[in-house]
Amino acid sequence: MNVSNQLKKPMTQNFVALVLLQGVNYVLPLLTFPYLFRVLGVERWGLIAFGQTLIQYFVIFTDFGFNLSATKYISSHRDDTVAINKYLNGAFVCRIVLAILSFGLLFLMTLLFDRFKEEAVFYLSYFGIVIGNVMFPMWYFQGMEKMKYITIFNIVAKSVSLIPFFIFIRKPQDYVLAPVFYSIGYILAGLISIYIIYFKEKMKWFIPSLKEIRTVFQDSFTYFLSRLSVSLFTNINTFILGLVCGNTAVGYYSAAEKLYQAYNQLLAPFTGVLFPHIAKTKDVPFFKRVFKRITPANVVFLIGILLVSYWVIWLIYGNDAKEETLMVFRILMCACFFTIPSMLLGYPFLAAMGYASYTNWTVVAVSFVHLLGLLILLLSGSLSLYTVAGMVVLAEVLLFAFRIRGVVHYKLFKT
Repeated sequence: MNVSNQLKKPMTQNFVALVLLQGVNYVLPLLTFPYLFRVLGVERWGLIAFGQTLIQYFVIFTDFGFNLSATKYISSHRDDTVAINKYLNGAFVCRIVLAILSFGLLFLMTLLFDRFKEEAVFYLSYFGIVIGNVMFPMWYFQGMEKMKYITIFNIVAKSVSLIPFFIFIRKPQDYVLAPVFYSIGYILAGLISIYIIYFKEKMKWFIPSLKEIRTVFQDSFTYFLSRLSVSLFTNINTFILGLVCGNTAVGYYSAAEKLYQAYNQLLAPFTGVLFPHIAKTKDVPFFKRVFKRITPANVVFLIGILLVSYWVIWLIYGNDAKEETLMVFRILMCACFFTIPSMLLGYPFLAAMGYASYTNWTVVAVSFVHLLGLLILLLSGSLSLYTVAGMVVLAEVLLFAFRIRGVVHYKLFKT
């Protein structure tokens, strides 16, 4: 098959679109992280990272697992417009209700707790991210394999929203503007996606029956538990460090963690395309070929990154990044030897092959172990940047072992 024909395939187009979208979501913020780190200083940067971590819990809560459950449902019912329309609206209703509950909880936190009361406007300004995320159902476009329709608009919206960072944030006191600019980008992207779905894709807005909404809610519940569990050994680290060790510690840790997360998210376009494809076709030989190519390439890339890690940190953050950031970065990148193959074996394979329950509950189990480890560190007085990063590595190794066990137990590579 020639290149021209290959590029016309929906799966290839979807992959290219997802690569571009992930570039917007992760490469463009990487342009702002070093700038904010240098202009605002490590303490204010730590506060911004803490705020982002806090708001991510509300994002996960309002997502409620739809990024997986809805993608799978829409992919499986792609030719049934009526069923897709009902599911789409049911998911929207669920997400709107969850967003209202989230804002109420965040508002109460700013009233009741001094840690949040002191910066109430700052934290509330972040909620625009939740609103924009609720309006942007990427799972619909992934399931329909029509990511190309939304990608270009998101690139424009997110890019335009980042320009004010470099214009208006010029001194440490300007940190309060950061959540406003982040929120604007998400809201713009959300509005554009709503326009495309209901005007270009010809979906109809209506409120489904209570039974249909409940079905959509229940369908996503186990996926939600899994997504929440994943956040417990990613976002919880920054959150606990902020509560226990302060904003400066968060600043150094998050500077390294942002790069670690960005590396992992390079795989997101692959998993985003593989999940609906494998769920629909059960094409094990194809997945095995992808897995055998990506896994060794990951090892080579990681060895190279570790060898030049000092220059990576210096290039991105400059002299303001101290030894703490470099050491945390090296520890976290070691986790990627296991994270990347684990991500491939998880939702785009085990879950898509019909073992979503196993995949979800192993994540829950690993998250429990991770939380237990953090509690032990806290009670023993051993909680630090390095021990928290070490717990991330331990959790990723354990999760990888669980997923290897699942593939072997269910004999999926022999299918």
